[in-house]
Amino acid sequence: MGIYRNASHSTRKGSSWHGTAFVIEALILLAFFLASIAVFMQLFGTASAQGIESRELSRAVVLAANVAERFSADPEQAGGTTETEDGLSASCTVEPERTDAGTLYRATIVVFSNGAELYRLETARYESGVQR
Repeated sequence: MGIYRNASHSTRKGSSWHGTAFVIEALILLAFFLASIAVFMQLFGTASAQGIESRELSRAVVLAANVAERFSADPEQAGGTTETEDGLSASCTVEPERTDAGTLYRATIVVFSNGAELYRLETARYESGVQR
């Protein structure tokens, strides 16, 4: 009988160790899983912020292009204008440089978002023989 008691007693200790090892392994896997989720959430948050910034910049480029087209059509009328579109504002400053052969108009178009400069575009148009 002593042999059986020792055998069953050692089996219980062994099964107890296997249960503890399983719990420790499960806790380690859980910690790894939680750390992975934290890393992915941070990556998705950064990607979302960059996506918003990219959309805002794209809208600013479109607004600046629209103002540049108006400048190209009539450089003197575009000077000093301010335009607002979907929370963005654009201003156009035109500097004429007159010569005997014509006028070179230089425009600086700046797009603002919440008072901060978001995009800047510099362009020019030459009109020969025009003295306005």
